[in-house]
Amino acid sequence: MGEHARGLGKLAKLAEVASESTPETVQRALAAAREELGMDVAFVSEFTEECMVFRDLVGDAESFGWREGESLPLDNTFCRLLMAEYLPNLIPDARNDARVKDLEVTRAGGIGSYVGMPIRFSDGRSYGTLCALSHSPNSSLRDRDTQFMRVLARMVAGYLELEELEMQRRRLAVESAGLRALLAALEARDGYSGDHSSGVMELAVEVAQQVNQEVNLAEEQVAAVKQCALLHDVGKIAVSDSILKKSGPLDAIEQEAMRKHTEVGARIVGSLEGLTHLAPLIRAVHERWDGKGYPDGLKGEQIPLSSRIVHACDAWHAMSSDRPYRQALRTDEAIEEIRQNVGRQFDPRVVLALSKVLTDRHLISAEQIGRINSEATLISPKAQQ
Repeated sequence: MGEHARGLGKLAKLAEVASESTPETVQRALAAAREELGMDVAFVSEFTEECMVFRDLVGDAESFGWREGESLPLDNTFCRLLMAEYLPNLIPDARNDARVKDLEVTRAGGIGSYVGMPIRFSDGRSYGTLCALSHSPNSSLRDRDTQFMRVLARMVAGYLELEELEMQRRRLAVESAGLRALLAALEARDGYSGDHSSGVMELAVEVAQQVNQEVNLAEEQVAAVKQCALLHDVGKIAVSDSILKKSGPLDAIEQEAMRKHTEVGARIVGSLEGLTHLAPLIRAVHERWDGKGYPDGLKGEQIPLSSRIVHACDAWHAMSSDRPYRQALRTDEAIEEIRQNVGRQFDPRVVLALSKVLTDRHLISAEQIGRINSEATLISPKAQQ
């Protein structure tokens, strides 16, 4: 077959692969790579921190000792060296190539020739590789074959990215349904807790965004703050009415029963698909910076940042709200309570962010924010560095 005919054949294969984005897209791309390059096997790999996982395989994979879903240690694989730019995209004769001939994977797999392309998403993230290999050397491989593989890799990357987005959409739908169900149950159980959780959530998100300017939080962390704030009191579903709605201070036994709500909340959330990641955050919402909180006595940075943010916002909102056993504190009283507990109950850096948000909301004056900030800055870990 002439060069022109081979070129037309490759274009036809590319058009076939690109015709529609379905779960068969990856398999069609691998079949095209194997057939057009005359190789024994083609695969898509996904990289983890330490391994290369065979996501999809087409061809005689067993003769290489590989199976779909299995993995190889990432170090010293052709694909790892390719991503590190130590290897070219095309190796016609692996057994006589000084860069790979002595690798264990070359001997174990009986690799004679290799063509590989990185799979990268539109945001720059590396997913893994698209590769085609044979046991025999293949001197007919040319640059046109790497170009063909490059286009296939882009198509595969596009499909995998769409697949990832769909999985995220479904996960968010599950999370949203779980959140709505739990919030409805909490609202029905205790109207105050529902309103309180919404108020804490709004404040906590603003504080998280303020903290983000200092420590560059991931988008997922800000989302976790929002969810944790909404559900931080969900364990109160299991607290008796006699305690939850008591008009006076709780005695020691009642306080202990109330404190169990963080553990109960963590168990409830941990049992729901899509919300399990929130369980340790909810469990730690009442831990203190000085280690005197509950239930685990975590201290300082041992406490998840999301929990520290929600803890401070929860305290402010509770002090600023009327309760069955007391009226809301005056603003200056709440400010003083926060100031006295900086570095004790509250993370100083979180308090600095909280005071900025309260100022932006016009809830506290410049003089009041100055009192908090002077205390928080004095003992902030950042200030001590």
